[in-house]
Amino acid sequence: MFKQLRIIAVLALFAAFTGCSDDDEPVVEPTLEVNYANVAGIWQLSEWNGEAMDADSRYFYIRLSRSQENGSRSYEIYTNLNSFVSEYISGTYELNLEEPNFPLISGTYDYTLSTDDEWAHQFVVSELYQASMKWTAEDDTDEVRVYKRCDEIPADIVDGERL
Repeated sequence: MFKQLRIIAVLALFAAFTGCSDDDEPVVEPTLEVNYANVAGIWQLSEWNGEAMDADSRYFYIRLSRSQENGSRSYEIYTNLNSFVSEYISGTYELNLEEPNFPLISGTYDYTLSTDDEWAHQFVVSELYQASMKWTAEDDTDEVRVYKRCDEIPADIVDGERL
C-alpha cells in the first residue's frame, strides 16, 4: 500500500509540473535596438499606408549601409513606384538617436529632385525586428511603411531589366 501511495504521489507531482507548462503561450520576439548595425541591410517595402505591395508589379528596395564613408552612411534604392521602368536612387542617411525625436531616420538624395535634396519626410523607426521594421513619418502619421529584410535585391532589378 505504501508503494502505491508513493507512485501516486510521484505521478501527481509529475502531472502538476507538466500541466503548468507554458509551451502553449506564443513566443514574443523582442524588438531590436534602433542603431546603424540593426537597420543596415537590404529591405523590401512590403506594406505602404496599410496596403500590401504586389511585388510582381510594384517594388521598392532599399540597401542601408552600416559603415561610414566620408563621414556619412549611404543608401541605394531600386524602385518602380514613380516610373514605368526601374529607377536607381542613391544618397546618404542618418539616424537621430537623441531625445526627444528618438529614433528618426532621414536622408538626402545624391541628385537634387525638384527643389530639394532631402527626403520628403523624417521617419520614426519602430517595431524593428530581425526580419521587419516600421517607418512612420514624423509629420504625417498616416504615412506608414513596413519593410521586410531581404537577402538580396533581384538581379533583374539591379540590372534595370525588370519593368
